[in-house]
Amino acid sequence: MQSTVQRTHTSADANATINRTAGQQLPIADLAGIAGLSAVIAIHTSELSGKVDETAYLGFGYVLLIAASIVSIVLLSQRDIRGWYLAGLAALATIVGFVLTRTTGLPAAKGDIGNWGETIAIWSLVAEGLVVLLTTYVLITNRRSTAPHIAS
Repeated sequence: MQSTVQRTHTSADANATINRTAGQQLPIADLAGIAGLSAVIAIHTSELSGKVDETAYLGFGYVLLIAASIVSIVLLSQRDIRGWYLAGLAALATIVGFVLTRTTGLPAAKGDIGNWGETIAIWSLVAEGLVVLLTTYVLITNRRSTAPHIAS
């Protein structure tokens, strides 16, 4: 016996209702987003203690990123569009932070200026870039599918 669960999401442009049947599989984009966010969590968790010791506020940023990624995974697993917004913003902010630490440096964090070849950082950029690309794709296709159509 299958039950139907209804979730309502509000965006700036439209209200979208997603009907989901219990046991229904998640779309490939959602699964890929969850995988990318899981990689972000794993990478930043492995680097967390060193970052806290090095520059406390960057460690706090890692904790926020990990928390945002976990919340995004929960939302995506429920097919809630807000998960994509949170995931995309968190991943994009992390990419910007990476570029800043490698170019100008951040206050009390100048040690990574010019350090573009760190392997774990490259993998982090791959995972975050995947999340940003998927977010862009999902939000654009969602906007098209929920936009009102005007008959001419």
